[in-house]
Amino acid sequence: TCALPISTGGVPMPLVYYVSELEKNVTLDAERLLRLLGVSGKLSGFYFAVYMLEQVQEKPEYVLLITKRLYKQTAQQFHTTSGCVERNLRTLVQACWRQPDHSLLDRIAGHPLSQPPTNTQFIDMLAAYLRNSA
Repeated sequence: TCALPISTGGVPMPLVYYVSELEKNVTLDAERLLRLLGVSGKLSGFYFAVYMLEQVQEKPEYVLLITKRLYKQTAQQFHTTSGCVERNLRTLVQACWRQPDHSLLDRIAGHPLSQPPTNTQFIDMLAAYLRNSA
């Protein structure tokens, strides 16, 4: 199995991240962007994606080596396998795609999407969006 132990201290995690007026001026980071896309920390792939996005933001060339380097590096960080990382990221992308409103995802991609992005496309476009939002 590909379970990632996550302790929330008994506090339920929201499925959708609503942005209050007070938070609108907060710096956009990987975790916040994923929550705005409608996915939560309940998915194992969520924390993998946050880590991968941070790595690709710092070193954009890592997206070219997603299967050879980034999955392995993420797996080592979370003490799991690269196959588990890939599968959980794919599940996260699908969960994001199942959200009824794709307007933010389309804006991040720069054009309307007709099908879910691949794992590499997803990490690449979110990391580029975060870099450009900084």
